[in-house]
Amino acid sequence: MDFTFPEDTEMLRDMLRRFLQKEARPLEMKYYNTGELSPEERARLRLAIQQLGLWGLTVPEQFGGGGLDAVTACMIEEELGATFVPVEMGAVPTLLYACAGEQLSRFLEPALEGSRRPILAVREPHPAGIKPENWTTSATPDDEGFILNGQKILAASPGEGDFFILLAKAPQGLTAFLLDADLTNVQTSANGKMVLTLSNWRVPGEALLGQPGGALELARSEATRAWIQMGARYVGMVERLIEMAAEHARSWVSLGEPLAVRPAVQRMLAEMRVDAESARWLVYHAAWLADNRQDDSIHGPAAQVRLATGEMLKRAVDRVTMIFAGPGPAPQIEPHLLIKSLVPPEALELGLEAARFAIAAEMFDLHPA
Repeated sequence: MDFTFPEDTEMLRDMLRRFLQKEARPLEMKYYNTGELSPEERARLRLAIQQLGLWGLTVPEQFGGGGLDAVTACMIEEELGATFVPVEMGAVPTLLYACAGEQLSRFLEPALEGSRRPILAVREPHPAGIKPENWTTSATPDDEGFILNGQKILAASPGEGDFFILLAKAPQGLTAFLLDADLTNVQTSANGKMVLTLSNWRVPGEALLGQPGGALELARSEATRAWIQMGARYVGMVERLIEMAAEHARSWVSLGEPLAVRPAVQRMLAEMRVDAESARWLVYHAAWLADNRQDDSIHGPAAQVRLATGEMLKRAVDRVTMIFAGPGPAPQIEPHLLIKSLVPPEALELGLEAARFAIAAEMFDLHPA
């Protein structure tokens, strides 16, 4: 067995790593404190990525992207996970690949170019959250299109030129819509979330993305690859947490000795290291399968990646929090708050449950009705 990566893949990873360390990490404190970057900062990072030739590498070739293999895409995701600043690289939500007609020039092509940013409007305020069966946002058909009512929590703060990918319940089932961002309908909630309020918002039939009731099927078509790449990003996050905790343990001295000599700290860091290394190879094995098999046999390995890396991330956050909670100053960036902002706990738990069910279903040869 050969566990080495191609040389050009490693060169691509190293180039991205240097860029992120130089350009993205200096912005982390600002992003941590404000939850967003300025349009100028986003534009500067985007331009630099384009100049490096990294823009759109993970976009399928049929849409003008690099069409990277799954293994290389995972290496990119792992590096992106190691910085806490969202860096745009030309990837778009897979739902957008269902664009047709004028939607291609209005939404998909500008999103791929980076001139328009798609913002997901999926989650709903408590108690509905991220579970589709609890959502109340409705899409009622009429003679001219649909009438939308409800509230959605936005995945990012919208700006000029951005657009929404919104999911709502229509009579046929969960349905996706493309909407130009109307900033007058966006407010900041008490907990700092950006909320889109829809009150008899009339949209034409051209706003429909895909078929009525077809939103889940659009998302499911790319779910397996998304699980694997998400696992790679979680590995990158944990590697960064290990780096933060190890630096704190080396530099903070208590009772005449650095925290690094404490057996409890050593145990936690050692366990995190084994967790990350084990999960990493699970990710790349699943990615290799995705590149070399064209059937449903990779769904099980992808679910294993989703479960293993999600649980790894939770354990890492707990351990790093305990290391920073000991003697010494509070960290500038609190790991549990940071990860919670990047990976909403509700979404994480929902994904873990889906992965557990998928693994058990494969073990017992269960198939959903």
